[in-house]
Amino acid sequence: MAEQELWMELLKQMQGRYHSVNEAFRVTREIADALSRDDRVATQMLLGMRQEELDHLAQSEERIYLLLECVDQQERAGILALLKGEREASGEASFEEKKIGEIGNNIRRNLEKILELDRTVSVKLAGKDSFYRQ
Repeated sequence: MAEQELWMELLKQMQGRYHSVNEAFRVTREIADALSRDDRVATQMLLGMRQEELDHLAQSEERIYLLLECVDQQERAGILALLKGEREASGEASFEEKKIGEIGNNIRRNLEKILELDRTVSVKLAGKDSFYRQ
């Protein structure tokens, strides 16, 4: 796979991941709202919807790792750090690489927000048996 094609495909995957993360965040907020209204039926339905988005994220991650099999280990580590929002793209990087870095940062921040909100939701749902209390 040519380098430009790789970056284009990675960008497509990251845009899909960004959409799934945003949707998971939106659904997690709705779960919190349903719990505050003590609406268990809506909560269960929303948990299923969120799981679908998390499954999309897992599938996307698998596709990304498959794409990265064509690059050497050192380059793979750098690309993964960019995808995870752990590093910025260099100044001379391509448009796609810079955009991937931006999306990676946005995804990382949204995942942190989801984790914070999920902690609250989990404690409300499971109480002392919450994953976060262990």
